[in-house]
Amino acid sequence: MKKTTKMLAILLAAMTALSGCGGSGTTTTQTEGKTETTAAAEKTGTETAQKGPKDEVVTMAVISSWDTLNIYNTSGNYGNAVADQLFERLVTRTHDGVIEPRLATEWQIADDNKSMTFKLAENALWHDGEKLTANDIVFTCKAMTNPDVDNYYRSAFNVLAGTDDDGIAADTDQLGVEAVDDYTVKFSFKEPKDQDTILNAFLSFLYVLPEHILDTGNYADINNSSFWTSPVGAGPFKYVKDTAGETLEMEAFEDYYQGCPDFKTLVVRVVPAANLTAGLLNGDIDVVGMGSIPLSDWATVKGSDSLVAASVEDYSYQYMLFNLSDEDPDFQDAKVRNAFDKAINKQVMVDQLMLGEGQVAVGPMPKYHPYYDENLKPNTYDPEAAETMLKEAGFNFDKEYLMIVPKGNQVREQSALLIQQDLEKIGVKVKIETYDFIKLLQMLREGKADLGLLGGGSNIDPNESSVILKPNDARNYSLVKDPKWFDLANEGVSKVTKEERKKCYDAYQEALVEDQPYIWLYHQNDLWAYSKRLAEVPIENFVWFNFEVWKRPPEPHAPGRY
Repeated sequence: MKKTTKMLAILLAAMTALSGCGGSGTTTTQTEGKTETTAAAEKTGTETAQKGPKDEVVTMAVISSWDTLNIYNTSGNYGNAVADQLFERLVTRTHDGVIEPRLATEWQIADDNKSMTFKLAENALWHDGEKLTANDIVFTCKAMTNPDVDNYYRSAFNVLAGTDDDGIAADTDQLGVEAVDDYTVKFSFKEPKDQDTILNAFLSFLYVLPEHILDTGNYADINNSSFWTSPVGAGPFKYVKDTAGETLEMEAFEDYYQGCPDFKTLVVRVVPAANLTAGLLNGDIDVVGMGSIPLSDWATVKGSDSLVAASVEDYSYQYMLFNLSDEDPDFQDAKVRNAFDKAINKQVMVDQLMLGEGQVAVGPMPKYHPYYDENLKPNTYDPEAAETMLKEAGFNFDKEYLMIVPKGNQVREQSALLIQQDLEKIGVKVKIETYDFIKLLQMLREGKADLGLLGGGSNIDPNESSVILKPNDARNYSLVKDPKWFDLANEGVSKVTKEERKKCYDAYQEALVEDQPYIWLYHQNDLWAYSKRLAEVPIENFVWFNFEVWKRPPEPHAPGRY
């Protein structure tokens, strides 16, 4: 895996002489008694340089739409790609999992591992000019743990004292979050925590909301607020307008505390994967933000003189889910699920559909994940054994099983066809239907399919995948009721050393291989590209929705094409 340590990178900066239009400074990160200084946003230019961003438009393509601008109610990673531009997080990560400051300038975990305290930047502003303070973080946590607020990511808050396992606080006044002063916030936990759990999991989805706008005295009003039609954030870009499911236009926030981007307008546009290459080559697209370039176009993109291409190893996973609801008995037997796993030739997917730009999945963690269990013994491809196992289990070969697949990801759509063919070889009939992402998720929640293809993996925390196995969680699209696998993973949450946690997650991975509640298919590299008119895009960090639009390269660049 390519290692990236150069962090003076910039996403989407115009290749003309640089000028500053925001704040700057350094941040000190303090963890477990150790202190290291990190440049947060180095100011470039001079006092006589222009005050605002250059009047330029940069277009970032994503292959599927965010379903809402309500960042706590979006049901896919495409919403996170948008949220990183509009809203603030306390920390961000590099591709290799290194934590970097963002709104938080320093932090320290208590000796007993039951609390963490964060110092905040004192010059962060909301887009309407109000100061962002620790009170906004307290409000966000109280709102998102309140039972009256529907929150897709609520379970991430269950580390806080005063919450239940689902992240709900019966009394938000007793919640483990406190504004020590205007620019210091303290989180208290139900039990001792490893700080990596807090930094990599909980804080990955803590986008700060404005108390002065959303606090009406009734948390139940938040999701229905008109705020979400024109949200006010504190991120590097301000909302301008959007066309649902198509485009979102944003304008550089000149008072962004880390320094505003050097271009005025960012347009996020939904572009089918099949159209990405043409858009990059003709200049309609400047950078691919989410979704891979089709492999059939990869050689063309790599060979273009006007583009920078990157194949980035990803921590995400693709999987086939079973309908494991009580109403559907077909896949309750682990022997049936293991037979399906043996029948699917995953290596063909990697070799033919991905041209080797990926690897076969054994479980949710790829082999380069720091918590991967090297002792796993996965099923081998063996269709004859698979058919025998199904017969022994009394499987219903007469039924035609419905597999639903989201539109937009060509490798996923093509893998569905390969799975259909592999299962037909052992006598299992499968019908494939494709739907837009939002419709498909609703169908899965309602149990209207037998099989489905989805992907996951949005942070490096080893507990990340457990949510799709948590009974009654909104992301449990298989509708599994057995808490066995979730409980095994959850055991690692309370451990405070990597050695202890590794033992728990090894047991979790081994149970997944033994029982196959999901069929883990492959880990696909992200095939991304951007125009050479942009400067040093930190493309590898996109896997964590870390776009770093405020950062500047160390020296001015020559003019680009304008």
